[in-house]
Amino acid sequence: MNAGRRDRTRDRTIVVCKYQPELLAALLDHEARTADVCLVIERSDVLYESPDPALLGRCRKVYTVSGFDSLAELSAVAVDLRQTCPPVVQVHNQDERSQFGSGYLRLLLDPSAPGARHHVALRDKRLMKELVGEAGVAVTRFRSLADPQDADAVAAVARELAAPLIVKPVAGYGASATEKVECGEELGAVAAGLKFEVGQRAGQLMVEEFVPGEELAVDAIWSGGEPLTFVVHRYLYPRMQVLGGALDGSLILAPGEHPGLYARIKDMHKRFNPALGIHDGPSHLEVFVREDGELVFSEVAARPGGGWIQLMIGAYHGRSTSGLIAEAAHTGSVTLPGAPWPHIGGLHIRPSAPGVIVSMPDDDELAAFPGAVDWHRRREAGDRARISGPSDWYFHLVLGADTEEGLFETCERAARTFTVETAESAPPVRGRAVARRA
Repeated sequence: MNAGRRDRTRDRTIVVCKYQPELLAALLDHEARTADVCLVIERSDVLYESPDPALLGRCRKVYTVSGFDSLAELSAVAVDLRQTCPPVVQVHNQDERSQFGSGYLRLLLDPSAPGARHHVALRDKRLMKELVGEAGVAVTRFRSLADPQDADAVAAVARELAAPLIVKPVAGYGASATEKVECGEELGAVAAGLKFEVGQRAGQLMVEEFVPGEELAVDAIWSGGEPLTFVVHRYLYPRMQVLGGALDGSLILAPGEHPGLYARIKDMHKRFNPALGIHDGPSHLEVFVREDGELVFSEVAARPGGGWIQLMIGAYHGRSTSGLIAEAAHTGSVTLPGAPWPHIGGLHIRPSAPGVIVSMPDDDELAAFPGAVDWHRRREAGDRARISGPSDWYFHLVLGADTEEGLFETCERAARTFTVETAESAPPVRGRAVARRA
């Protein structure tokens, strides 16, 4: 998908779906013209309809999608239109093949139907931050970058935001294809070089200002708009640093030791929930704590956290998250047996280099390690490790301790003790014990 900046003179926008030169010319040439024109065309239009470059050049933006049945691409188009163009007042459809797509765009761009955008806001981080900001919650400053090849758009974003910057897919996950840019001059090269995960079809980017401070995550289960469970955990190190060797994991903050933080985050969560339609079921929030103590919203998902998080939280609650979600759905309440240690944390251990996995931590060694609570192998010896991103999972370990400081030391000691070893080829292997502790 791509977009180009053209004529920007009116305070309204008309969107045309499919290439139809007569309509485009009429809209652009009308003597009483009151709106800019944006065009959404299929890749097949570009290949087989030979669109007039001069006519396309007069459109404020031109988006190319693989097809009008791609919800991911059309959602990204709708959000970029909201972010970068005047209000859309009309969406014109040119034939039956674009009928579904044009109708979806109308639905997402209609200000009178906010509920229709909840599912997109929970996926496209630009719309998510827009709606959360409108709810009165501090969000990271950001800009939409629909086409990283558009030099003018890249330069505008670099001017409007203060470096360092974070550039990432608008519908990414797990810190995949996410890079930190130290100065605005580097933005274009970094943005153009990002490698998207398979399945990230939207192809658009967002750029946001880097927020210094602590990085927290919050996992909750909601019923009737109220939290039945609410767990705040602090990442050992920012997740963008873990491929460089930093410890990958998090420590649950005990509510009794951090009552003010829990109250502030819970208040923040409940303020933005209606804007995103979060009412029942699980959620996973990422939030920054600035050095001055201000909470800044990063992103949220209507699902449990991934990686080691649910294994860790299951140990903390004394029950699996799946069981708690099911109980909440049926009864509107949950039963929490409690944790075996006052402080619980989780650790992800990955290989130091790609290759064939030749050994994993042994069950007997794990069971004998002081503080080990539970573990889970996401890969086995003989599998190939590619280390393709921060959320390429290998081995999860849950640990407990009597104090928060002791738990951090336990995580450091465990990371030194347990490793996932790889080799270029696959010699005889060890460590094929059960995938998870009984």
